[in-house]
Amino acid sequence: MGGFGRDLRVAVRSLLRRPGFTAVAVLTVALGIGANTAVFTLVDGVLLRPLPLPDADELVSLQALGRDGQDELPQSAGLHFVYRDHARTLESVAMFTPSSANLVRDGEPERILGQVATPSFFTTLGVPAARGRTFTEEEGRPGGAEVIVLSDGLWRNSFGADPGVIGTTVDLNGTTREIVGVMPPDFGYPDRQARFWTPLVLDEAQAPVASFFAQGVARMAEGETVAGVQTELADILGRLTDFLPGDPGAEFLLNVQIRPRVLALKDALVGDVSRTLWILLGTVAFVLLIACANVANLLLVRAEGRQRELALRVAVGAGRWQVLRGFTAESVVLAVVGGVLGLAIAALAIRVTAAFIPSDLPRMDEVGLDLRVLGFTALLAAAAALFFSLFPLVRYGTDDLSGQLREGGARGATGGRERHRLRNGLVVTQVALALMLLVGSGLMFRSFLALRSVDPGFATSGVLTARLSVPPGEIEGWQETEAFFSAVQSRLEQRAGVVSVGWGSAVPLVGGGVSFGGISVEDHPRGPDELPIFAAIPRVGEGYLEALGVELVEGRLFQAGDGADGTRSAMVSRNFAEEWWPDSSPIGRGVSFGGPDADWYRIVGVVDDVRQYGLDQAAPQMVYFPMIVSQGEELATVRNRDIIVRVQGDPLAFVPVLREEIRAVNGRIPIANPRTMDEVFATSTARTSFTMGMLGVASGIALLLGLVGIYGVISYVVSQRTREIGVRMALGASAPSVRGMVLRQGLLLAGVGVAVGLLAAAAMSRVMESVLFGVSAMDPVTYLGVAAALVVVAAAASWIPALRAAGVDPSRALRAE
Repeated sequence: MGGFGRDLRVAVRSLLRRPGFTAVAVLTVALGIGANTAVFTLVDGVLLRPLPLPDADELVSLQALGRDGQDELPQSAGLHFVYRDHARTLESVAMFTPSSANLVRDGEPERILGQVATPSFFTTLGVPAARGRTFTEEEGRPGGAEVIVLSDGLWRNSFGADPGVIGTTVDLNGTTREIVGVMPPDFGYPDRQARFWTPLVLDEAQAPVASFFAQGVARMAEGETVAGVQTELADILGRLTDFLPGDPGAEFLLNVQIRPRVLALKDALVGDVSRTLWILLGTVAFVLLIACANVANLLLVRAEGRQRELALRVAVGAGRWQVLRGFTAESVVLAVVGGVLGLAIAALAIRVTAAFIPSDLPRMDEVGLDLRVLGFTALLAAAAALFFSLFPLVRYGTDDLSGQLREGGARGATGGRERHRLRNGLVVTQVALALMLLVGSGLMFRSFLALRSVDPGFATSGVLTARLSVPPGEIEGWQETEAFFSAVQSRLEQRAGVVSVGWGSAVPLVGGGVSFGGISVEDHPRGPDELPIFAAIPRVGEGYLEALGVELVEGRLFQAGDGADGTRSAMVSRNFAEEWWPDSSPIGRGVSFGGPDADWYRIVGVVDDVRQYGLDQAAPQMVYFPMIVSQGEELATVRNRDIIVRVQGDPLAFVPVLREEIRAVNGRIPIANPRTMDEVFATSTARTSFTMGMLGVASGIALLLGLVGIYGVISYVVSQRTREIGVRMALGASAPSVRGMVLRQGLLLAGVGVAVGLLAAAAMSRVMESVLFGVSAMDPVTYLGVAAALVVVAAAASWIPALRAAGVDPSRALRAE
């Protein structure tokens, strides 16, 4: 019979003689392997690969938690210096925060993203500049030189990769900065959107310890662990007043029960997306199992149809393992061809999926097909081949192969049940796994509907938003800055089709631009053992809430002049008013964000609750302050603002008008990220819709394969029982009774699979809880709906074989007997 190489050649010729069977089997394997490869590519790039930084496992993120974990906080300048000086488990510490700036070249302004970082940022990460240098310690102190480090992309795109750029200057935010370095092409922490870095200037003598505004990163000392760092920093925070005696901020942090949160840097960067990706990988693993079960069933059916051929082989001297080796060769051929096709499907899927992947998914620039992914695909193909080979081994792996084949032939005429048990078991497995995937997909769909039905507290239709920044280097003084924004607003309000215009420190659902801190309430003084009152603190101007369509509950909205004329006005959200004045009106009451000794702002209005931080998060209690507020005896205004323009018609068509009017007031001020509020709303649901879509595709494939599996088994049973059915009909059985008999068999398989699948789905429901919104992981509507749908699909898959069985000619069956 020759060796395994000859078996492979025979297998190829045999499969080519059955092109229909081969095409179905290969495509089934390819879908399973392709789906797994595509999702593994995401998991590998985002979760498994180490960060592209030297000794990345030594890097940790430094965060903080307050009020028993209710508040997740970044890092403060004061804690940065305390950790630097007193944490023995840390070799170096750094801080950085996202930034954006107006870059002016050849008279054209451009808004670019960057980072403001302490000089220790690059040394902590262990990445030197590719050209020039990074920052010196003096440049991170007050009075230090104005310098900038460029990304490789900015250097190439805006400076033509000029090697002589080091030492030249650039106009950034109206200030001349010296270019001192260019970073390597592969440097992109925390993401590759950063196009520049400028020094974070900190005054150690006056660094506030309770003002959390930047991300902290540190490199652990040699031999230290994340747990060890966590323990030491917790001890330091517990003795914070010893390190900062007399500092009211240190006492405040002890009152709010501050504690550290130390994470491996990769874990902090990935965040909560890891659970979603692991769920997706587990889902497509089920798809591969279903595909393998389907192909195994096809091979078993094919083996049953080759009984006479196998018997002849045994009769002329073929041994048991030689026969089984032929099945193995066919399995290997199918798995290899399916793996190659699956790799092509994965490459196409990654390209198509890229357009739907949420923009906040980290490390997407590191995702792609490489040797690791190829190795994973090869491993899947090998596992699939082994799986296919297993079932012929179980079916024909006894010593008495010739006797078994003779029995098989005899039982083929009578249709004994034993030969179908293995195939039926595979179909039950397919149905159970398909039900589990459909339940997961159904739960995500209901979560998506629940998320989309949430009232955000504002109206999104017909609203355009964009970001503007007026740095002091461009316009000095708060009066001049306010005059610029007022002029832009006035010009826009005069344009046709504009309904309302306003400015705010942040757009709802985006997340940034709104501080979260302690609020003092005049008629609710805090007791010595009480925690401070915390609220979100947005800054908004005249027209902002009107343009967003936020409902006024009581009082009035901000008007022109609020803050500028010395009046101190504030507004509060409905939930803040209900919390502190449940039985009376808050109008005229005093609030302050500077402590009980600061100036009181009088509440002039109550507005509806707004889901500022996301649709899946409850609306925070909010205290609105005007754009112009007092800082001691001085007045100050917000220089980084989002403009909100409500228009008639398509908001995006208004972008050129917005650019034109801003350029008419000041041609050096660019706009950034123009988009509609409908886009903002869609982005806030992007991760849920992406997960739902991926689970939906996987579930659709699983359902299709399950349908094919049921159809294949029932069709084969009908073909094997043709003579029996003919005899039954000759003896008086009616066509409806024959159809019912076949349908019952299909529904029995589906029913057992549904029962097993429901139990398994219930057992695995906890895995889904963290990614669901507004629906229980044990939602009975989803479970019952999916079960009913699968039963209907099983009935449909069994109907055609049932019709064929009812159409058997009894006379032909009797003549054959």
